[in-house]
Amino acid sequence: MPVPPAPAQFSCDASAVPSDLPLPRLSRTQLANTLRFAIARALPSEADAIWTEIAPVFARYPKDQRTPAPGDLKGGYSRMDQSIQQSQVDVMYDLGTAVARELTGSDARRNALLGSCASDAQTANDRTCLETFIRGWGSRALRYPLPAAEVTAFADIAGATPVDRAAVADVITALLNSPWFLYRVEHGTNASQSVSPLSAFELASRLSYQFWQVPPDDELWAAAVNGSLLTESGFATQLDRMLKSPQLQGSLNEFVNEWLRLEELPSLVALRNDPVYQAFVGAEMPTDAVRTAMFEDVQRSAWQTVVSGGSVSDFLNDRRSYTGDPFLAALYGVPVWSGSGPAPTMPSKNRTGLLTRAALLATGTASTRPIHKGYLVRNALLCQQVGAPPPNAADMAPAPTATMTTRQVVTQLTSGGSCGGCHNATINPPGFVLEGFDALGRERDVERLFDPKGLVTGTPSVDTEAEMRVYDAERRVVSSTAELTKILDDSQLFESCVARNYFRFAQARVESSERDGCLLSEMEAAARSGAPMAEMLKTLAQHPTFKQRSFQ
Repeated sequence: MPVPPAPAQFSCDASAVPSDLPLPRLSRTQLANTLRFAIARALPSEADAIWTEIAPVFARYPKDQRTPAPGDLKGGYSRMDQSIQQSQVDVMYDLGTAVARELTGSDARRNALLGSCASDAQTANDRTCLETFIRGWGSRALRYPLPAAEVTAFADIAGATPVDRAAVADVITALLNSPWFLYRVEHGTNASQSVSPLSAFELASRLSYQFWQVPPDDELWAAAVNGSLLTESGFATQLDRMLKSPQLQGSLNEFVNEWLRLEELPSLVALRNDPVYQAFVGAEMPTDAVRTAMFEDVQRSAWQTVVSGGSVSDFLNDRRSYTGDPFLAALYGVPVWSGSGPAPTMPSKNRTGLLTRAALLATGTASTRPIHKGYLVRNALLCQQVGAPPPNAADMAPAPTATMTTRQVVTQLTSGGSCGGCHNATINPPGFVLEGFDALGRERDVERLFDPKGLVTGTPSVDTEAEMRVYDAERRVVSSTAELTKILDDSQLFESCVARNYFRFAQARVESSERDGCLLSEMEAAARSGAPMAEMLKTLAQHPTFKQRSFQ
């Protein structure tokens, strides 16, 4: 009997006003994309070479820290790191000067930047020449049409030598260190209101950074210039175009990577000299290229689901392999995928989709880490919070011994005392169901036990049966990944959880159940309805709150 759907997790209070981030800072990824965009608009034929030159400077820019929601022990999104440190300010200045130096590094580059007016015999037109550059390139770099007063202010930086290489470099440095470059500044169109519609250019930036993580392209910019972006049909045209573009894939990959915590998978070769790990792996040691392929397999599943019109449920149940890596393809029992055409379907019925992709099963050790997997299912896939471990909890993940299976060791360590409440009913069961796969993601019926020298000491059968509490009083005895996947899907908690997590990723903040309930309700309904997964992404942008700015 299927698990009944859980009640909807969100409700709408039409009178509630969502809050906005005060001043959204570009993420590190968005900043890199924006710098590359600015360079390419200035000198398109030399953009790649210039980026190579400044890449060592950008490497010093601090990485965004993933910020989990309150109560979550792991997870979170790097977009939610809105801190600004002195180290970021210092590197931004260095980046500005580095880009300016490269763009003006020769008379030829300066002339390509400014046009013939920079190299002709006249000097009377030099100021106009520089202002034209600022008005054109500067407006696209800062993502809004620079008014005359600001063009004048930037041009004044060049002093009495407007087209001198050093003077132009100073102007470029100043532009790239403007708050408008590092932040998405949104004033709205009526600052006297507590909630104001966005301007066309603010809306264009919100769209492009949300879905593509880059500044507006020429077509989106043109829609802002002519005002069509502010019309219902014009906005719908641009939104549909963005969601069908391959540029969406980068943003979707980042979402999937951080939502499913793929980077928590350690190196697959760190223990290559350990006798137990060697014996466990067998003749062919996986490389870290295999680890990358595991991530890409999950990311491509999400992307193919979106472009093919599949639903959130389809993503959970997708049994196709998207890897071109021979090691991973052999692990799945399929041929390598070329990257185009139909992807091969995994032949085993126990490969039921997302839960059985190697990226979620591998551990980089000889131990399967059922506690880690159980927490991932509960927290990342069902959005259920689990209490923090007691202060005396072991730091090392339980590992099998020469005489005890992984399940036996975990049960012994966690079933009693203060640990038992969370582990017995919540954390351990989904992890135990996944014991039908080893720590590389290979399917298994038995668990091989090893002594410290890597010699096999036993091959007991794997026990995958567990009582799974889905929500409230809904409990099921589950013994296979197919059953586990089905109850996650039937409960529709997975779909609700995807909506919640995409909201956090898109809005770069944790939701307020009261103030954000209307948008979350619509996203949840789209995710639960069986509609294309793209509709859930689109719902976020179609909601009235996407086109406005709250100053409350």
